[in-house]
Amino acid sequence: MFAIIDSRSSERIINTLKEYVEDVFVFQTNGMTYDSISGHPDIFIYQDNNHLVVAPNAPEGLFGFLERHSIAYLKGKTDIGNELDNSVRYNCLSTSEFFFHKPGYTDPIILEINSEKEFIPLPQAYTRCSLVHLYGNNYVTSDRGIEKVLLGKGFSSFYFHPEEIRIRGHNNGFIGGAAGVWGKRIFFNGNIEVHADGQRLKKHLLNLGLEIVCLSDEYLYDGGCIFFV
Repeated sequence: MFAIIDSRSSERIINTLKEYVEDVFVFQTNGMTYDSISGHPDIFIYQDNNHLVVAPNAPEGLFGFLERHSIAYLKGKTDIGNELDNSVRYNCLSTSEFFFHKPGYTDPIILEINSEKEFIPLPQAYTRCSLVHLYGNNYVTSDRGIEKVLLGKGFSSFYFHPEEIRIRGHNNGFIGGAAGVWGKRIFFNGNIEVHADGQRLKKHLLNLGLEIVCLSDEYLYDGGCIFFV
C-alpha cells in the first residue's frame, strides 16, 4: 500500500504516515491552480474502489510514482486550472452504488466510468474536500448543503464543524480534505481531539467500528485528502 499527501503537511505527519505504508508521494504543484489547493491530491486525482483517474497536467513526478509502483491509472480529459469550474473536475466521490458531485463540473472520463451508478447531485463542487465516505451509507461532512442531501436520501451523515480545520489562505478547511480512509481505518492529517467537535466525532467513528489514526497532535490540516493506492 502507498500514500499520496500534500507536501505542505507537517514533517511529523508525513513521517508518521510512512510507518503505515511502503512509500509516500508528497504532492505539490506551482502556478496551476489556487495556491491554497495547489498541493491537494484531491484536486488532481479521482479515486474509487476500481479506478484512479489523474488530471493530464498533474506533476510528472506523480505519474512516475504510480508507474514505479505498478499502480494502474487513467488520464482524465481536462486539465486543472485557476478557475472554479476547472479546479473541481476530479474532486468528486463515489461508492459502489452512488456518485456524488455538482452537476456540470465532472471530468468526462469520471462520468463514463460511473455511468451505471446513481448520480446524486450536490450543491458543493468541491465534493471530495467536504465529504468522507466511511463505509456503507455512513458519511461525514463539513458542508450543511451536502448534509441536507444525504439525510434526504436516508443516509447517515455526521456533521463536523469546519472551524479550526487549518488551510492556507482561508479561514478554515473541510473535513474531507483532512482525512483518508483505508478499509476500516481512518487517518487524520492532525488530531481530531484538539477540535471542539473532536470527541463527538471520535465516539461516532468508534461506534461504527472504525480504527482512528491521528498522524500528529496538531490541529487538523486540510491538505486535499490522504490517498491510499
